[in-house]
This record gives sequence, C-alpha cells and structure tokens, in this order.
Amino acid sequence: IYFTDTIHEEREVGHSSEDICIEIKSMQIYLGCSVLTNIYTRKYSGVPKIVYICLPQRFKSVLKMKIHLSVIGAAVIIVLSVSCKKSDSVSNPVLEGKIVYYNDFGAAMLDFTESDMTKAGFTLGDIVSISVDSKEIVMPYYDGFYTRNGEYLCVAYPSYSSICFTANNTGLPEEFTGLENHPVVVTMKEKGGSLDVQEALSMKYTNVREDYTDFSDAQFANARETVIGTGKLYRSSSPFCDDIGRANYVSAFLEEENVRSVLNLADTEEMILSYNLPSYSKTLWESGNVILCPLKADPTADAYNEKLIEALIELPFHPAPYVVHCMEGKDRTGYVCALLEGLCGATYQEIVNDYLITYYNYYRKSPDKDSDVCNALVSLRLDTCLMYYADVADEAELPGIDYAKAFSDYLLSHGMSPRQLDALVHALE
Repeated sequence: IYFTDTIHEEREVGHSSEDICIEIKSMQIYLGCSVLTNIYTRKYSGVPKIVYICLPQRFKSVLKMKIHLSVIGAAVIIVLSVSCKKSDSVSNPVLEGKIVYYNDFGAAMLDFTESDMTKAGFTLGDIVSISVDSKEIVMPYYDGFYTRNGEYLCVAYPSYSSICFTANNTGLPEEFTGLENHPVVVTMKEKGGSLDVQEALSMKYTNVREDYTDFSDAQFANARETVIGTGKLYRSSSPFCDDIGRANYVSAFLEEENVRSVLNLADTEEMILSYNLPSYSKTLWESGNVILCPLKADPTADAYNEKLIEALIELPFHPAPYVVHCMEGKDRTGYVCALLEGLCGATYQEIVNDYLITYYNYYRKSPDKDSDVCNALVSLRLDTCLMYYADVADEAELPGIDYAKAFSDYLLSHGMSPRQLDALVHALE
C-alpha cells in the first residue's frame, strides 16, 4: 500500500517504463469515510505478480490513528476476488510440461493429462498457444481430431493416456520433431474460441460390447462390404490388434465372409508378431496373404502415395475377397476404400454414405438425425481427401465428378501402369 495524490506517481514506487500497469477497479471503501482506491496489477507474461493499492495522501494520517490494515486487507481481497471473476486479463491459465515421445502418427505426447489441463483452467474448445524452444503454435484444444489435414491441434483423445499436439493426419513438421524431454508451455490464447466446433463434433465410443446391445457383432466391429457390391471388397477395424476390443469380432466376420486377403494399413510385421491373434486372423497371417502398408492418414504425402500404390499393385496377386482395415476402420480405411469405390464407379453420394456408416457404428451419428455433424465430418475429412485424389480445388465440384476416370488418372500419375490399373479394377469387379 502506498500513498499518492495522482495515479501518475507509480514510478516512484519502483515501476520501470516497460511495466504494464492495468487498472482493475476504482471503487470506494467505506471505513468511516469515503476513500477512492485504485488497484493495479503489475504483469509479467500475463501473470499478475504484485498488487498495488493507491490511497490518497489524506488517508495516511487516518491509518496512523484508528483504522487497522487488516480491515483494508479484507476489503481488498473482496475487490480482487470480484475483479478476477470478471476480468480475463487476470485469469491466464498456464501449464508447463515436456514432450515424452512421439506416437506412430507423428504427434508429440506430453507428460500431462486432460485432468491436468482442466485443473490449470483450460477447457475443451479453447484456443491455446503451445511453446517449445521459443517456437510458438496457436491451435484449438479438442477431444478429437476436428481439423483438416495439416492443421495444428491439441488433443485429449479418449484412447490416449495423455495430451498430445500435432498437425492433423500429417504429423508434426521437422522443426517440432526429435524434441523428447524438451519443455512445453501451454497458455490461453482465446477462451472458448473453438467451442462451437468442439460441441458439434465431440464424440466418444466405448470398447465394451455390452454398450452396443442393439448392434450386430459386425456393426460393433465396424465390418461390412463396401459399396462396390461385388462381394470382393470389405472394410473393418483391426482383426489383429485388440486395443479397441473388436479384433475377435472382426476375425469371426472375415471367416464368415470367407475373406482371403488383407490390406493392413496399420501394422508392421513386428507389431503383428507381438499380438495375440484371433484364430482366423492367425490363419490369414500364416497364409501369406496380408499386405502390410502402414500409413498416416494424409493422402497428400509422398510417403502415403508411394506405399499405397505399391500395395495396390500387389493386391491382384492375392486371392479375393479382400478386406481393408486400419485400427478403427475410420480414416485411413475410409480414404483407401473411397479411392477403390470411386475407381469402380461409385458416385460421390455412395462414397459419402459408406464413409458415414462408420460414425454410426462407433458414435451412433446418422445423416438423418445428425446432419450438421455428418456434414462437418465429410467436409473436414472425406472431402479433403477426395479433392486431392480427383485433383480439384473446389469442394462444390465433388458431387459431379466422374470418379472412375478421376481416380484412374490419380493412380496413373502416381506410378501405376495402365496394365496394373486394369488388373486392380478387374480384381475388384
């Protein structure tokens, strides 16, 4: 507490010209007489460190007489508590941690959880800033991957044990890789800045079969024939890895449908050998008819195109029917099946309808009842992929495209020969 007749005398008590002084409140404290009190905070990086109470000189003598400082202190606490509730400048969440490792999709996994974020003052739908080694990225904070390919986001994904940040589907660029154990600082950029997206797209599923009693085993497994409709191509969640509790159901479905070959978009050989394989999945693996093609869900990446074209060239050399899968059978599987469906003559709407079945199988979202959510999912994820495959820049063009021709051109331009393309189409038709 210091005494002054003008608020311009703050430098006399130690402020430098660089200090940021923000007036929080001017009010009257009634302590037997009226006292105009100006309260300031001195800020460092947005965090209030010192509170200055400015009292008129005339009150100095009163203090020396009968008024106790404890009474002023109580009044100040009341003022500050009210100010903190009303002023975003006072509330500035900060959470510090480090990068522990990078997952298989190129996301930086941090050493704190959604609970830690909540305790620090962050909520899903905020826009946050993440700083690593003096480099700063601004991004939304979601519980799912609700951005377009390549856009940054901070994620509290339900199946992850900790918070991560990444560029959606592409993984982080080189400047943010190889930084294990480097410190990370999360700060608030805009409270609730992306809350509308979070509320529209927030979806969670469980791995408990009993939570889907109205579903068939195939629905729970997200396993079905594609819209090609020839009995040659199926799609599913993983029949090998049981991390999401569906592998045994997928394996049983594939045996029932007599699926004989697998295009695996998730696993390496080392990973396959580490799993406790369901019976029919083990049969498929031991038959030599599992094509391993682990991908990130980024069809614009060179590595994605090289691996996928190589796998599709190999596919006709294995017996049909085929199944395409990743872990959930959602993004990577959705993109590859969209390519193969379009190649065999499917329309835009047929591709979209098949893509959205997955979101019903996991989250019970349907175009009829959840049109806004489904439209957003298609626009953010599927359409971005189709635009790349079809080489168009305008999303509005997608319904009118001849996908058989457009996707043939895509495959031919990425290294597939006409003969190999014919063999692929013939294997699926």
